[in-house]
Amino acid sequence: MNLQWLTNAQLSVIHSAWCVAYYPNRVNSGSDEMRSAAAELDKLASEFKTTRDNFWEQLLTLACVADGPSDLAKRLSARLGVSSGTLPVRLVAALQQCRMQFERTFPKFATELPLRSGPMRQLWEAYGPGLLRLIGRQTGEDVAVEQASVVLVQPMLGGFGYAHLSGNRIHLEALLTHAAPELPESLRIAWLLSQLDLDRPEYSEQINAHRLRSVAGLAMLPAILCAGEELELSRFSPELLTRAIELWFCPTMGLTAAAASSVTSIWWETYQASRPKWRVALTGLDRLLPSP
Repeated sequence: MNLQWLTNAQLSVIHSAWCVAYYPNRVNSGSDEMRSAAAELDKLASEFKTTRDNFWEQLLTLACVADGPSDLAKRLSARLGVSSGTLPVRLVAALQQCRMQFERTFPKFATELPLRSGPMRQLWEAYGPGLLRLIGRQTGEDVAVEQASVVLVQPMLGGFGYAHLSGNRIHLEALLTHAAPELPESLRIAWLLSQLDLDRPEYSEQINAHRLRSVAGLAMLPAILCAGEELELSRFSPELLTRAIELWFCPTMGLTAAAASSVTSIWWETYQASRPKWRVALTGLDRLLPSP
């Protein structure tokens, strides 16, 4: 896999606001003013007549390609079907406020974040290619995309990553140390990257698009842990699977981490016993997860 390692200030701003809005009790940094700005942005989701998750997913996706808050607001408004009125203007103001509070909270961001990329890249180069090969062996498929981007962002949750399935891109908090020794960051990166090809119709045509991130995330966890066990980086167990779901913020369709781990473990045992095509296995996991 050919990886392009990047940093992006605007994505860091949106990522930080999203973390504060979704996980207010788990963020380990951020001022009261920053939280207030994120809350104002979060309120706009309902006014765009879309789901909260889709509102933020589109923001996170567009942040890397937009040129500043005004362009980001324009692109998001167009994508969500709002081209006139006061709502796009209010969105610009909310995005500008988030950016201003982010820069006040992290004044050294521009100089510190590039320095964090070196250790992350070295870690990946040491273990990443081997992990991807082993994941392919576990799934029976070459699930690794040929090219992808890794965008490093300001840490807010002690380690968090997001797989942009439609863009062959992940974004990842740039940690200097492992969030948990039993789940090294190389595994997290491999887990995120391994999901990127699962939006291909071959794998996803039988899965509702709103469920795909949960199905892809949960499906790749056992394969990642088994690959990590072969490289003596980790081990596969129901307990560590639960820990990975919690630590890596894997979406679970409303299940608790323990319940999602139980469903995924049973599914993985069945898959290992019968070894169907990976697309069939993914559809099977989707059917085991709760309906909306």
